[in-house]
Amino acid sequence: MLQIYQFLLKKGLEKRKVQEEFFSLVLSAIEEGNNTIKIIQAPTGTGKTYGYLIPLMERGQKAIISTGTKLLQEQLRRDIETLRSYHTYLYGRDVSYLVLKGKSNYLCLDRYKDFPAESLPAELQMAVEGSWDGDFEFVSLDVELREKLCVDEDYCTPHYRNLCKHRQDCYYWGRLKRLEKSADILVVNHALLSLKDFENPEERVLVIDEAHELDKYVTSSLTYGVSLYTLRVEVMGRVLEFMRDARLEVEDFFVRNFENMFKDAEEELPIESLKPYSEDFEKTLLLPILGYHKRIREDLIARLTDFLTGRMFVSLKFKEYLLKSGILDWERYLELRANYEEPSEEEEAWIKRLKSYELLHKKVQRVRDFHKFMKEEPEGFGYLVGRKFSKKLGTFNYWLHVFPIFPAGHVDFSQYRAVIITSATVDPEDVRQTFGIKGEYHSLEHTFPYNRVSFLVYRADPRRREDWEKCLKNAYKYLRSLHQKLLVLLTNKEHKKLFDKEEDVAFQGEESLSTLVRALEEGKLKALVGLDSLWFGVDIKGEKGILMAKLPFESPEEPITFHRIRFLKSLGLDPFEYQKRKALIKFRQGVGRLMRSKEDKGTIILCDFRVFKFREFLRALEDLGVNIKSVEPA
Repeated sequence: MLQIYQFLLKKGLEKRKVQEEFFSLVLSAIEEGNNTIKIIQAPTGTGKTYGYLIPLMERGQKAIISTGTKLLQEQLRRDIETLRSYHTYLYGRDVSYLVLKGKSNYLCLDRYKDFPAESLPAELQMAVEGSWDGDFEFVSLDVELREKLCVDEDYCTPHYRNLCKHRQDCYYWGRLKRLEKSADILVVNHALLSLKDFENPEERVLVIDEAHELDKYVTSSLTYGVSLYTLRVEVMGRVLEFMRDARLEVEDFFVRNFENMFKDAEEELPIESLKPYSEDFEKTLLLPILGYHKRIREDLIARLTDFLTGRMFVSLKFKEYLLKSGILDWERYLELRANYEEPSEEEEAWIKRLKSYELLHKKVQRVRDFHKFMKEEPEGFGYLVGRKFSKKLGTFNYWLHVFPIFPAGHVDFSQYRAVIITSATVDPEDVRQTFGIKGEYHSLEHTFPYNRVSFLVYRADPRRREDWEKCLKNAYKYLRSLHQKLLVLLTNKEHKKLFDKEEDVAFQGEESLSTLVRALEEGKLKALVGLDSLWFGVDIKGEKGILMAKLPFESPEEPITFHRIRFLKSLGLDPFEYQKRKALIKFRQGVGRLMRSKEDKGTIILCDFRVFKFREFLRALEDLGVNIKSVEPA
């Protein structure tokens, strides 16, 4: 028997049959090994976080735990801290852990030391001088400054890292990498899981929590492309560091090709093919950029050659940097003699100059690679164009992105001792289709009293827009008369305007979601209106109302959905089965927003009679014991 669990029961933890079932499944996965995969649907109230942490700690099993967001990583940190204290008390030994985020979440000391001190916030300077771990999550910095100071893969190349004076003290490459090797438990997010290679994964169990969001975050992390911002600021901005006469009208390409597609100021649209734009992209953007790059390289080589001509000696580190940078012919390096370790001031200046060129070279290479992708268009990828107004640019930022239609094959799950995939709404068929993963499926019993939920379906048809909007407003007023706290779950941002004139209402995106949720819980707001994040990621305890505008089917014009529909049709499959499965996962998540504890209760109104056409949706409600009632709209 698990001693930590027995200890917690004596301290007042509620004994739960479903949590004990979860323990058993995790323990069996650890014992079986051989990349055993278990898919566990664990309804709210199961206690799944303790359900996997306790067995892992008790068996001394190394693990990687992946969850949806950085906020959820911090919640896991609190649970691990609690359980490790009990583990130490009972077993006399500690459990080490590390909350690990992407490189860009950490301060680069090299870039920090080069930054003008007067431009650095006092809070940041105090953090660096103290015992801070370099995680930007715990200091207040604007986004632009973070981008200039973060650990950047292009800046921190392996050969530059070997020269870096701050390597040993580096928050990421020094401290975190050392801790990563020794930590019993690594806590990551889904995006990082898809991008990072872990050491000795065969020794670890991988736990994917909040698995219903894995597809979204992994697809997003594997998306790449070019934008007006990257071309104007990151490419041409670096070009201008070397030559002041460079000019490139980047915006013309985007406006000429895509302006007429957009109806809204902020929008993403699918593109069937990038090939029609490849010739204009090459002529307008790529060739001028390559021309500037060539001139800069030639000038840099000439200046560097002049600097080195006649020199008898250079520092060992400078010679090493030149060798690895490849900026000069190999024969030229053989003439250089290194007889002292550290670079001189002049050599330091050259290293910085070459580093700036190296950054430009990497940006240019990405533009070149993207153009090659445009021309070749390998199978299995989708494309989109988007735009949003940028204060920094003073105009719209446009972007072209490429993404894998399904992320299957882009993440390797076969290397771990065992894999546990869990969520309140995880669907084994969705996991198989999106990631190519098959495993033992276990559906645990729900424990919350959903019979205390009133679920009203207004007989409204969203296709009859005027009548449906009237129904939605009336349903909102009715719920406001019943409950002091209300969540409005929309499927289209256009519908936000229906609530613009309502009092005590906030909209997702006006402030951080955690701030808005806290305001709702404290009674400063009466209603919170939003889209995806409200369906999936909001916990508000107590009595409340939930208004679902309609069944959460993704629009066929949403870029990922658009390309997945085309892809499934090309395989002779029915894409509506995919759309329905995704909508059902989101629908079940929305229903789950109401019951976050056994004391919760309230009312859900769905303004979409089409739910009666889909047996799967009704069965999901019936399985929970929800009271369903059909109502004619007022």
